[in-house]
Amino acid sequence: MAQNPPDNPSRTPQRLRRNGPFGIGRIALPRLFQGYLFLGVAGIVLAVFVFTNILVARLANQVQSTSEVFARFCATASYPATKDSTLSAIVGDVISGLNFPIVLTDAQGTPRAWKGISVASEDVASEALDELAAGRPVSDDVRAKVERVREAVVRMDARHAPISMVPLAGGVLGHVHWGDPPGLEQLRWLPYVELVVMLLFVGLAAWGARSIKLSEQRNIWVGLARETAHQLGTPISSLLGWIELMNERIKDQPGGTVTLPRGEIEQMMGEMENDAARLNKVAARFSHIGSIPNLALMDVSPVVVEAVQYLKRRLPHRGRRIEVREVYGEVPPINASRELLEWVVENLLVNATNAIHATGQELGQIEVRLERRAENETVELSVTDNGRGMAPEEQARVFDPGYTTKPRGWGLGLALAKRIVEEYHGGRIYIRRSAPGEGSTFVIAFPT
Repeated sequence: MAQNPPDNPSRTPQRLRRNGPFGIGRIALPRLFQGYLFLGVAGIVLAVFVFTNILVARLANQVQSTSEVFARFCATASYPATKDSTLSAIVGDVISGLNFPIVLTDAQGTPRAWKGISVASEDVASEALDELAAGRPVSDDVRAKVERVREAVVRMDARHAPISMVPLAGGVLGHVHWGDPPGLEQLRWLPYVELVVMLLFVGLAAWGARSIKLSEQRNIWVGLARETAHQLGTPISSLLGWIELMNERIKDQPGGTVTLPRGEIEQMMGEMENDAARLNKVAARFSHIGSIPNLALMDVSPVVVEAVQYLKRRLPHRGRRIEVREVYGEVPPINASRELLEWVVENLLVNATNAIHATGQELGQIEVRLERRAENETVELSVTDNGRGMAPEEQARVFDPGYTTKPRGWGLGLALAKRIVEEYHGGRIYIRRSAPGEGSTFVIAFPT
């Protein structure tokens, strides 16, 4: 179906490049994936951070509850009662079963029992503690150890308020001083350690991705230079050949005037004009790389025909016989760049001839078909060959920059074709079918 030209043709390709004919724009997909990846990592970090903090809070509450229960137990038992051997054993068993630092002090602040600090409770006899509480002299060793216990009490109280031991009869018998379990402090730092590790992994992944991207860009630029030289080589060689022929004619006719048959001059000038036009076309193609081309509403049939004719003129020099079959249906005009579209078609045709030459067969066949697909409103160009074909793993990489199955080459032809079709024209290029030894069919679909 035909369509009227847009009021501003330059706006149409930008819309196609953003949205594409099949939904979300292909240019936005890598950035969208990176955004989802970042959000995913951030979500994981946040979830681990929250979970770890909840775990730390629960463990701290559990320690506090245990300390409060133990304080009530000690208040009920009271220090005088603990002189009973049975109750003393019970108090000892309770303290030994705790997995966090704890110190029991009497009303005057003298340590009476403890666990989980640098001084072992067995190193100070209970009689020595009674002497110290009564104000009587004790050995320097006992005094130094008790002082270390008191320093531990100060550190515990700075983090957690002590729990008073209050019996039912009233008054305060002493206090329970408690600290965090050995692993709780490390657990508090776990979210931050995990955050740093994840950031390091993300940074390492970003550095690796950037290194790969820079390496690919270097390969692409080198390959692009080689592709440019290859594109320019044919017309330049032809021009040099015509120049050499003219020089021979001049040498054959010494003197001030050189005469040549009109037909020969017209042939020379015509071929040289074709070569100059080819050079101009190559320059126009490469000028579009990295910039937004101006698309115009056009009939693509003449563009395809011209690309096929250019291939046919080169086929006799390829060393083998290749038949090209052309099938052109009636198609509506599309927004396209003539230079870039012709470049894409030439790349597909050259790819097909290379695939045929790789088989070594004397007769190759290429079918070029242009038709309108009413079911999805696209103009479809297909190029089918009976060449070597590709395995599934080759098909998955055939459009990657730098990938090639040829002994010589930089693998840019199909990569450039994909960029031109999908990013510049909002279309789609894909492999419809391919199998080793059975040839391949490449398809380009342009939105109408």
